[in-house]
Amino acid sequence: MKQETFRRELSDLTPDVPEVFHQRVEAFLQEKVDQEVNMKESTKRALYMGGRFSSRALIFALVAVLMLGSVAFAATQWGIFDSLGFMLGDQPVSSDAQMQKILHKETINDVEITIHEAAYDGRTLFIQYSYRMLDETEPFGAMTADGKQGGIPIDALEKLASHNVGWWIDHFWVNGQCMDMAANSGADETGTQVPGEIMMTQYWRLDNLDVALTGEVNIALPIGAVQPLSDYIKKDHPEKYDAEGNLLQPEKGLVTFNFNAGDVLSKVTTLTPNVETVTPEVTAKVSEAAFTPLMTYITLELEGNPDALAAYKAANGEGYFDDEGKLRWSYTAVDVHHDYILSLTLVDGNGKPLFPDHAGYNGVGDAWAEFLYPYIAPENMPAELWLAPMDGNVADMNEAIRVK
Repeated sequence: MKQETFRRELSDLTPDVPEVFHQRVEAFLQEKVDQEVNMKESTKRALYMGGRFSSRALIFALVAVLMLGSVAFAATQWGIFDSLGFMLGDQPVSSDAQMQKILHKETINDVEITIHEAAYDGRTLFIQYSYRMLDETEPFGAMTADGKQGGIPIDALEKLASHNVGWWIDHFWVNGQCMDMAANSGADETGTQVPGEIMMTQYWRLDNLDVALTGEVNIALPIGAVQPLSDYIKKDHPEKYDAEGNLLQPEKGLVTFNFNAGDVLSKVTTLTPNVETVTPEVTAKVSEAAFTPLMTYITLELEGNPDALAAYKAANGEGYFDDEGKLRWSYTAVDVHHDYILSLTLVDGNGKPLFPDHAGYNGVGDAWAEFLYPYIAPENMPAELWLAPMDGNVADMNEAIRVK
Protein backbone atom coordinates (compact mmCIF):
# COMPACT_ATOMS: atom_id res chain seq x y z
CA MET A 1 0.00 0.00 0.00
CA LYS A 2 1.33 3.46 -0.87
CA GLN A 3 2.43 5.56 2.09
CA GLU A 4 -0.08 8.33 1.46
CA THR A 5 -2.88 5.77 1.06
CA PHE A 6 -1.99 4.22 4.39
CA ARG A 7 -2.03 7.62 6.06
CA ARG A 8 -5.45 8.34 4.58
CA GLU A 9 -6.84 5.02 5.76
CA LEU A 10 -5.44 5.60 9.25
CA SER A 11 -6.99 9.06 9.34
CA ASP A 12 -10.41 7.79 8.31
CA LEU A 13 -10.30 5.17 11.04
CA THR A 14 -9.23 7.71 13.67
CA PRO A 15 -12.10 9.81 15.10
CA ASP A 16 -11.70 13.56 15.52
CA VAL A 17 -12.38 13.20 19.22
CA PRO A 18 -11.24 10.19 21.27
CA GLU A 19 -14.01 8.21 22.97
CA VAL A 20 -12.13 8.36 26.25
CA PHE A 21 -10.55 11.80 26.36
CA HIS A 22 -7.92 11.05 28.99
CA GLN A 23 -6.16 8.48 26.82
CA ARG A 24 -2.80 9.64 25.52
CA VAL A 25 -3.08 11.43 22.18
CA GLU A 26 0.04 11.46 20.04
CA ALA A 27 0.45 14.67 18.07
CA PHE A 28 0.76 13.17 14.66
CA LEU A 29 -2.33 10.96 15.02
CA GLN A 30 -4.41 14.12 14.82
CA GLU A 31 -4.35 14.12 11.02
CA LYS A 32 -7.91 14.23 9.79
CA VAL A 33 -8.02 13.97 6.01
CA ASP A 34 -11.80 13.81 5.88
CA GLN A 35 -12.31 16.91 8.02
CA GLU A 36 -14.48 19.56 6.39
CA VAL A 37 -13.43 22.97 7.61
CA ASN A 38 -15.56 26.07 7.45
CA MET A 39 -13.15 28.79 6.33
CA LYS A 40 -15.59 31.62 7.08
CA GLU A 41 -14.94 33.87 10.04
CA SER A 42 -17.10 32.87 13.00
CA THR A 43 -18.34 35.11 15.76
CA LYS A 44 -16.92 33.81 19.02
CA ARG A 45 -18.99 33.60 22.17
CA ALA A 46 -17.28 35.44 24.98
CA LEU A 47 -17.71 33.71 28.33
CA TYR A 48 -17.37 36.16 31.18
CA MET A 49 -17.86 36.29 34.91
CA GLY A 50 -17.44 39.49 36.85
CA GLY A 51 -14.10 39.95 38.63
CA ARG A 52 -13.85 38.56 42.15
CA PHE A 53 -10.64 40.21 43.31
CA SER A 54 -10.87 42.55 46.30
CA SER A 55 -9.24 45.98 46.10
CA ARG A 56 -6.58 44.84 48.54
CA ALA A 57 -5.79 41.77 46.41
CA LEU A 58 -5.49 43.97 43.33
CA ILE A 59 -3.06 46.28 45.12
CA PHE A 60 -0.85 43.35 46.18
CA ALA A 61 -1.01 41.93 42.65
CA LEU A 62 0.03 45.26 41.14
CA VAL A 63 2.95 45.61 43.53
CA ALA A 64 4.07 42.06 42.71
CA VAL A 65 3.99 42.75 38.99
CA LEU A 66 5.95 45.98 39.37
CA MET A 67 8.57 44.29 41.55
CA LEU A 68 8.98 41.02 39.69
CA GLY A 69 8.16 41.95 36.12
CA SER A 70 8.12 39.56 33.17
CA VAL A 71 11.50 38.03 34.06
CA ALA A 72 10.05 36.30 37.11
CA PHE A 73 7.09 35.08 35.04
CA ALA A 74 9.37 33.62 32.38
CA ALA A 75 11.58 31.98 35.01
CA THR A 76 8.67 30.05 36.49
CA GLN A 77 8.78 26.35 35.71
CA TRP A 78 5.55 25.26 34.04
CA GLY A 79 4.62 21.59 33.97
CA ILE A 80 2.37 22.19 30.97
CA PHE A 81 5.48 22.97 28.92
CA ASP A 82 7.23 19.84 30.17
CA SER A 83 4.33 17.66 29.00
CA LEU A 84 3.41 19.50 25.80
CA GLY A 85 6.80 20.62 24.58
CA PHE A 86 6.07 19.07 21.18
CA MET A 87 3.48 21.85 20.75
CA LEU A 88 4.69 24.71 22.92
CA GLY A 89 8.45 24.46 22.49
CA ASP A 90 10.79 25.69 25.20
CA GLN A 91 10.32 28.46 27.75
CA PRO A 92 10.39 31.42 28.30
CA VAL A 93 6.93 32.52 27.24
CA SER A 94 5.39 35.94 26.82
CA SER A 95 4.47 37.81 29.99
CA ASP A 96 1.11 38.42 28.26
CA ALA A 97 0.21 34.73 28.59
CA GLN A 98 -2.60 33.91 30.99
CA MET A 99 -1.15 31.18 33.23
CA GLN A 100 -1.98 30.27 36.83
CA LYS A 101 -0.75 27.70 39.35
CA ILE A 102 -2.54 25.59 42.02
CA LEU A 103 -6.12 26.56 41.37
CA HIS A 104 -7.88 23.89 43.41
CA LYS A 105 -7.42 20.79 45.60
CA GLU A 106 -9.90 18.30 47.06
CA THR A 107 -10.06 14.63 48.07
CA ILE A 108 -12.65 12.21 46.65
CA ASN A 109 -12.80 8.49 47.48
CA ASP A 110 -9.29 8.59 48.98
CA VAL A 111 -7.92 10.29 45.84
CA GLU A 112 -6.45 13.76 46.17
CA ILE A 113 -7.24 15.78 43.02
CA THR A 114 -5.14 18.90 42.41
CA ILE A 115 -5.59 21.41 39.59
CA HIS A 116 -1.93 22.40 39.23
CA GLU A 117 -1.92 24.78 36.27
CA ALA A 118 -4.15 26.39 33.69
CA ALA A 119 -3.29 28.54 30.71
CA TYR A 120 -5.16 30.19 27.87
CA ASP A 121 -3.83 31.96 24.79
CA GLY A 122 -7.04 33.07 23.12
CA ARG A 123 -7.48 29.79 21.24
CA THR A 124 -6.42 26.81 23.35
CA LEU A 125 -7.19 26.09 26.99
CA PHE A 126 -4.45 24.10 28.74
CA ILE A 127 -4.99 22.39 32.09
CA GLN A 128 -2.69 20.19 34.14
CA TYR A 129 -4.08 18.26 37.11
CA SER A 130 -3.20 15.16 39.12
CA TYR A 131 -4.82 12.25 40.86
CA ARG A 132 -2.92 11.06 43.97
CA MET A 133 -4.20 7.81 45.46
CA LEU A 134 -3.55 8.19 49.15
CA ASP A 135 -3.51 4.44 49.79
CA GLU A 136 -0.61 3.83 47.36
CA THR A 137 2.96 3.75 48.67
CA GLU A 138 4.91 3.38 45.42
CA PRO A 139 5.33 5.90 42.58
CA PHE A 140 3.98 5.12 39.11
CA GLY A 141 6.48 7.24 37.19
CA ALA A 142 9.62 6.13 35.39
CA MET A 143 12.42 8.51 34.49
CA THR A 144 13.57 8.75 30.86
CA ALA A 145 17.20 9.04 29.77
CA ASP A 146 16.91 12.85 29.63
CA GLY A 147 15.65 13.03 33.21
CA LYS A 148 11.95 13.55 32.48
CA GLN A 149 8.89 11.63 33.53
CA GLY A 150 7.91 9.03 30.97
CA GLY A 151 5.00 6.65 30.59
CA ILE A 152 2.55 5.13 33.00
CA PRO A 153 1.85 1.47 33.86
CA ILE A 154 -1.60 0.23 32.92
CA ASP A 155 -2.28 -0.92 36.46
CA ALA A 156 -2.06 2.70 37.62
CA LEU A 157 -5.19 3.54 35.62
CA GLU A 158 -6.85 0.35 36.84
CA LYS A 159 -6.12 1.34 40.42
CA LEU A 160 -7.57 4.77 39.81
CA ALA A 161 -10.71 3.18 38.34
CA SER A 162 -11.04 1.01 41.44
CA HIS A 163 -11.47 4.23 43.43
CA ASN A 164 -14.40 5.13 41.16
CA VAL A 165 -12.67 8.38 40.24
CA GLY A 166 -11.70 9.71 36.83
CA TRP A 167 -12.93 11.29 33.60
CA TRP A 168 -16.40 9.86 33.07
CA ILE A 169 -18.12 11.81 30.25
CA ASP A 170 -16.85 13.61 27.14
CA HIS A 171 -17.98 17.11 28.09
CA PHE A 172 -16.84 19.87 30.39
CA TRP A 173 -18.47 23.15 31.40
CA VAL A 174 -17.41 26.77 31.34
CA ASN A 175 -19.66 29.08 33.33
CA GLY A 176 -22.26 26.32 33.15
CA GLN A 177 -22.14 26.09 29.34
CA CYS A 178 -21.51 22.61 27.96
CA MET A 179 -18.35 22.16 25.89
CA ASP A 180 -17.91 19.17 23.59
CA MET A 181 -14.46 17.75 22.92
CA ALA A 182 -13.19 20.02 20.15
CA ALA A 183 -11.27 18.78 17.14
CA ASN A 184 -7.48 18.89 17.60
CA SER A 185 -7.77 18.61 21.37
CA GLY A 186 -5.61 16.06 23.12
CA ALA A 187 -4.01 14.87 26.32
CA ASP A 188 -0.87 13.48 27.93
CA GLU A 189 -0.77 11.33 31.04
CA THR A 190 2.19 10.08 33.02
CA GLY A 191 3.16 8.73 36.39
CA THR A 192 5.37 10.81 38.67
CA GLN A 193 7.84 10.16 41.48
CA VAL A 194 5.16 10.98 44.05
CA PRO A 195 3.62 7.74 45.40
CA GLY A 196 0.26 6.99 43.81
CA GLU A 197 0.22 10.07 41.57
CA ILE A 198 -0.90 10.33 37.93
CA MET A 199 -0.33 13.65 36.15
CA MET A 200 -2.81 14.65 33.44
CA THR A 201 -2.16 17.44 30.93
CA GLN A 202 -4.95 18.36 28.53
CA TYR A 203 -5.39 20.93 25.79
CA TRP A 204 -8.71 21.95 24.31
CA ARG A 205 -9.00 23.89 21.05
CA LEU A 206 -11.85 26.13 22.10
CA ASP A 207 -11.50 28.10 18.87
CA ASN A 208 -12.79 25.03 17.05
CA LEU A 209 -15.95 25.36 19.13
CA ASP A 210 -16.18 29.10 18.34
CA VAL A 211 -15.66 29.77 22.05
CA ALA A 212 -13.45 32.48 23.50
CA LEU A 213 -12.74 33.17 27.17
CA THR A 214 -12.38 36.53 28.84
CA GLY A 215 -12.21 37.59 32.46
CA GLU A 216 -12.68 35.17 35.33
CA VAL A 217 -14.42 31.95 34.32
CA ASN A 218 -15.59 28.90 36.23
CA ILE A 219 -14.47 25.55 34.79
CA ALA A 220 -16.07 22.24 35.75
CA LEU A 221 -14.29 19.02 34.80
CA PRO A 222 -15.90 15.56 35.01
CA ILE A 223 -12.95 14.12 36.92
CA GLY A 224 -14.51 13.44 40.31
CA ALA A 225 -16.61 10.46 41.38
CA VAL A 226 -17.60 8.49 38.26
CA GLN A 227 -21.30 8.77 37.51
CA PRO A 228 -23.40 6.19 35.62
CA LEU A 229 -23.78 7.33 32.01
CA SER A 230 -27.26 5.82 31.96
CA ASP A 231 -28.33 8.77 34.12
CA TYR A 232 -27.50 11.15 31.25
CA ILE A 233 -29.17 9.52 28.25
CA LYS A 234 -31.13 12.30 26.57
CA LYS A 235 -34.26 10.31 25.72
CA ASP A 236 -34.52 9.02 29.28
CA HIS A 237 -33.58 12.26 31.04
CA PRO A 238 -34.64 15.22 28.84
CA GLU A 239 -34.75 17.44 31.94
CA LYS A 240 -30.94 17.29 32.05
CA TYR A 241 -30.61 19.03 28.67
CA ASP A 242 -31.31 22.59 27.62
CA ALA A 243 -33.50 23.70 24.72
CA GLU A 244 -30.57 23.41 22.30
CA GLY A 245 -29.82 19.83 23.33
CA ASN A 246 -26.75 20.64 25.43
CA LEU A 247 -26.16 18.71 28.63
CA LEU A 248 -26.75 20.87 31.68
CA GLN A 249 -23.94 20.94 34.22
CA PRO A 250 -24.34 17.86 36.45
CA GLU A 251 -24.63 18.23 40.20
CA LYS A 252 -22.30 15.30 40.89
CA GLY A 253 -18.96 14.00 39.65
CA LEU A 254 -17.36 17.35 38.87
CA VAL A 255 -14.31 19.22 40.10
CA THR A 256 -14.71 22.97 39.65
CA PHE A 257 -12.30 25.88 39.87
CA ASN A 258 -11.97 29.50 38.76
CA PHE A 259 -9.47 30.69 36.20
CA ASN A 260 -8.77 34.25 35.13
CA ALA A 261 -8.51 34.36 31.32
CA GLY A 262 -7.86 38.09 31.54
CA ASP A 263 -7.84 40.13 28.36
CA VAL A 264 -5.62 37.75 26.44
CA LEU A 265 -7.75 38.11 23.30
CA SER A 266 -6.36 41.63 22.88
CA LYS A 267 -2.84 40.17 22.90
CA VAL A 268 -3.47 37.96 19.85
CA THR A 269 -2.26 39.28 16.49
CA THR A 270 -4.13 37.87 13.50
CA LEU A 271 -3.05 38.22 9.86
CA THR A 272 -5.01 37.25 6.75
CA PRO A 273 -2.45 37.43 3.91
CA ASN A 274 -4.42 35.34 1.36
CA VAL A 275 -1.51 35.39 -1.11
CA GLU A 276 -1.85 32.45 -3.50
CA THR A 277 0.99 30.10 -4.34
CA VAL A 278 0.35 27.91 -7.37
CA THR A 279 2.11 24.54 -7.59
CA PRO A 280 1.49 21.63 -9.98
CA GLU A 281 -0.54 19.87 -7.28
CA VAL A 282 -2.43 22.62 -5.46
CA THR A 283 -3.11 26.32 -5.12
CA ALA A 284 -2.47 27.29 -1.50
CA LYS A 285 -2.77 30.42 0.58
CA VAL A 286 -2.60 31.30 4.27
CA SER A 287 -6.13 32.34 5.15
CA GLU A 288 -5.17 33.13 8.73
CA ALA A 289 -2.03 33.35 10.84
CA ALA A 290 -2.60 33.95 14.55
CA PHE A 291 0.26 34.86 16.90
CA THR A 292 -0.69 34.34 20.55
CA PRO A 293 1.36 34.67 23.76
CA LEU A 294 1.83 30.88 23.75
CA MET A 295 1.65 29.60 20.19
CA THR A 296 1.54 30.34 16.46
CA TYR A 297 -1.44 29.02 14.47
CA ILE A 298 -1.34 28.97 10.66
CA THR A 299 -4.36 27.90 8.60
CA LEU A 300 -4.08 27.17 4.88
CA GLU A 301 -6.86 27.24 2.30
CA LEU A 302 -6.24 24.73 -0.48
CA GLU A 303 -7.65 24.14 -3.97
CA GLY A 304 -6.47 20.98 -5.66
CA ASN A 305 -5.48 20.90 -9.32
CA PRO A 306 -8.06 18.68 -11.11
CA ASP A 307 -5.56 17.78 -13.84
CA ALA A 308 -3.09 16.62 -11.19
CA LEU A 309 -5.79 14.48 -9.58
CA ALA A 310 -6.71 12.95 -12.95
CA ALA A 311 -3.05 12.13 -13.56
CA TYR A 312 -2.75 10.64 -10.07
CA LYS A 313 -5.73 8.37 -10.70
CA ALA A 314 -4.37 7.37 -14.07
CA ALA A 315 -1.18 6.25 -12.38
CA ASN A 316 -2.63 4.76 -9.18
CA GLY A 317 -6.20 3.75 -9.96
CA GLU A 318 -9.53 5.21 -8.93
CA GLY A 319 -8.97 4.78 -5.22
CA TYR A 320 -8.42 2.32 -2.42
CA PHE A 321 -9.89 -1.16 -2.87
CA ASP A 322 -10.29 -3.73 -0.10
CA ASP A 323 -9.23 -7.36 -0.33
CA GLU A 324 -12.54 -8.25 -1.97
CA GLY A 325 -11.99 -5.72 -4.74
CA LYS A 326 -14.59 -3.28 -3.43
CA LEU A 327 -13.82 0.43 -3.79
CA ARG A 328 -13.65 1.82 -0.26
CA TRP A 329 -13.03 5.43 -1.32
CA SER A 330 -11.91 7.35 -4.36
CA TYR A 331 -8.73 9.37 -4.34
CA THR A 332 -9.26 13.08 -3.81
CA ALA A 333 -7.11 16.20 -3.90
CA VAL A 334 -5.47 15.46 -0.55
CA ASP A 335 -3.87 12.30 -1.93
CA VAL A 336 -2.11 14.46 -4.50
CA HIS A 337 -0.96 17.40 -2.38
CA HIS A 338 -0.41 15.67 0.98
CA ASP A 339 3.34 15.19 0.54
CA TYR A 340 3.82 18.81 -0.52
CA ILE A 341 1.96 20.07 2.56
CA LEU A 342 3.90 17.69 4.80
CA SER A 343 7.18 19.11 3.48
CA LEU A 344 6.40 22.69 4.52
CA THR A 345 8.40 24.39 7.28
CA LEU A 346 8.11 27.89 8.75
CA VAL A 347 11.04 30.00 7.48
CA ASP A 348 12.06 33.65 7.33
CA GLY A 349 12.54 35.66 4.15
CA ASN A 350 15.95 34.08 3.61
CA GLY A 351 14.62 30.54 3.88
CA LYS A 352 16.03 29.94 7.37
CA PRO A 353 13.77 27.69 9.52
CA LEU A 354 12.53 29.35 12.70
CA PHE A 355 12.02 26.04 14.52
CA PRO A 356 14.23 23.47 12.78
CA ASP A 357 13.53 20.72 15.32
CA HIS A 358 9.77 21.31 15.53
CA ALA A 359 7.21 19.45 13.42
CA GLY A 360 4.59 22.12 12.81
CA TYR A 361 2.31 20.08 10.54
CA ASN A 362 -1.00 19.44 12.33
CA GLY A 363 -3.33 18.03 9.68
CA VAL A 364 -4.51 18.35 6.10
CA GLY A 365 -7.66 17.80 4.04
CA ASP A 366 -8.81 18.50 0.52
CA ALA A 367 -9.33 22.21 1.19
CA TRP A 368 -7.55 22.85 4.50
CA ALA A 369 -4.30 22.40 6.38
CA GLU A 370 -3.04 23.61 9.73
CA PHE A 371 0.39 24.23 11.21
CA LEU A 372 1.19 24.88 14.88
CA TYR A 373 4.43 26.44 16.08
CA PRO A 374 5.68 27.82 19.41
CA TYR A 375 5.42 31.44 20.47
CA ILE A 376 7.50 33.95 18.51
CA ALA A 377 8.72 36.83 20.66
CA PRO A 378 8.39 40.29 19.03
CA GLU A 379 12.16 40.79 19.08
CA ASN A 380 12.58 37.52 17.16
CA MET A 381 9.79 38.10 14.65
CA PRO A 382 11.24 38.23 11.10
CA ALA A 383 10.07 40.86 8.63
CA GLU A 384 8.82 38.01 6.43
CA LEU A 385 7.44 34.59 7.24
CA TRP A 386 6.84 31.75 4.77
CA LEU A 387 5.87 28.10 4.75
CA ALA A 388 8.41 26.58 2.40
CA PRO A 389 9.00 23.02 1.21
CA MET A 390 12.39 21.77 2.36
CA ASP A 391 14.93 19.77 0.39
CA GLY A 392 17.26 18.72 3.17
CA ASN A 393 18.29 21.99 4.81
CA VAL A 394 17.42 24.13 1.79
CA ALA A 395 14.06 25.89 1.44
CA ASP A 396 12.44 26.04 -1.99
CA MET A 397 11.18 29.62 -1.97
CA ASN A 398 9.70 29.21 -5.45
CA GLU A 399 6.89 27.10 -3.96
CA ALA A 400 6.75 28.84 -0.57
CA ILE A 401 3.49 30.21 0.82
CA ARG A 402 3.44 33.74 2.27
CA VAL A 403 2.55 33.90 5.97
CA LYS A 404 3.64 37.45 6.80
